[in-house]
Amino acid sequence: MKKIFFLGFIILSVISCKAQSIQPIEKAIDYRRAGGIPDNIYLKDVNNLLTKYIGTWKGTYQDKNYTLYITKATSKYETITWDMLLIRYLITTSNGNVLENTQNLPDNNTYIIEGSYFGKDLAVYALDFTGKNAMCGNAGTIFIRTKNATNTLMSFGFEPNKTMISEDTCPGFKTAELTFPKDGLMLTKQ
Repeated sequence: MKKIFFLGFIILSVISCKAQSIQPIEKAIDYRRAGGIPDNIYLKDVNNLLTKYIGTWKGTYQDKNYTLYITKATSKYETITWDMLLIRYLITTSNGNVLENTQNLPDNNTYIIEGSYFGKDLAVYALDFTGKNAMCGNAGTIFIRTKNATNTLMSFGFEPNKTMISEDTCPGFKTAELTFPKDGLMLTKQ
């Protein structure tokens, strides 16, 4: 009987050591600043901070129409799980010609914009963007923020990575045309 009790105790100890700790996604910025997310953490949207962004958003900038399709997803890497936003997009000219369209790409495609963290004040959400010709500067961080109490207006800012480009990847040391404007744009929820 002692052996069964001892064996049961060991099994429960092992199971409890592997259990995931649920933390609010708001803590992601703290973990980033501290050097990384610890093992066995689930950064969960327990306070529904991501919900206000979910949906279809439209805006126009310099004769281009931008439509963003924002969804919520849960991702897992080894022992870390987190809730985040994914953004697919359709960019057309003012006369309807499609310039870029990521609507039908799978979640793990590099062209899908992937959520990363909330700023300390929880007003701004940062996402990682890798576009075509990323090695030539078309990659960076996107910052989104709702702009009114009803969450129907959103600002969308793009900060390109500071990338050293080379002649091998960017002939003539020419930087890539950016998918999104550096000046930012305003979008309306549909």
